[in-house]
Amino acid sequence: MLYNKKLTIEYVGTGFAGWQVQLNARTVQEELNKALTKMYKKKINVIGSGRTDSGVHALGQTASFRTERYLEPEAVHKGLNSMLPEDIAILNVVDVPEDFHAQMSAVSKTYLYKIHASVNRSAIYSGRVWWVKDTLDENRISELLKIFEGEHDFSSFCMQASLKENNVRTINFAKCYMDDDIICIEINGNGFLHNMVRIIAGTIVEAVRKGYDENYIKNVIDKKDRNEAGPTAHAAGLYLKKVYY
Repeated sequence: MLYNKKLTIEYVGTGFAGWQVQLNARTVQEELNKALTKMYKKKINVIGSGRTDSGVHALGQTASFRTERYLEPEAVHKGLNSMLPEDIAILNVVDVPEDFHAQMSAVSKTYLYKIHASVNRSAIYSGRVWWVKDTLDENRISELLKIFEGEHDFSSFCMQASLKENNVRTINFAKCYMDDDIICIEINGNGFLHNMVRIIAGTIVEAVRKGYDENYIKNVIDKKDRNEAGPTAHAAGLYLKKVYY
């Protein structure tokens, strides 16, 4: 019998080359694998809900792993937090059915993108937000975000090299709100292409800066061409907030 566990993980992505194990690079998955292998005294490989790129953070990444040895979730939770580096924290550990898969079982994800719009650079926010040296109207951002809701082909919002055969995704909601002086863009969808949220954020900021209207966003979506969209926003502002099952 195999026992299956789900981890909920928080991490600061600044010091990592992303989630996935890579040669000669520090990754979140590798740190978790090392800690779990030490705990279980057997090679463990965690499966994440999806990759996050270099510099991208997580408030609620999930991962799962199977093992022949049973340990109580509380023991795994405490043990991992005692072994992992300070830029990774385990928020929760639960037993899940054997057929649960952190990636395949997910039904939607919420990403959060943070922007510090100010003429002054912040040392406190360094590595945690995208600094934009302009004032931005969060109400205008909210209006433009609504255009992304629903089912669309998001080919314009993906790295060219990462385009898939089917680039249609459904955005369940997209909203903007203020958290003190930080502009927060929150997007929930059934799936995301490579750099999709960052390109959406970059395109909206460009549209607001230049005074483009809703037709600009609609046209970018319709063209299905990465060259029509705005810049890819900085990785430092992106957070995987929550994965839903």
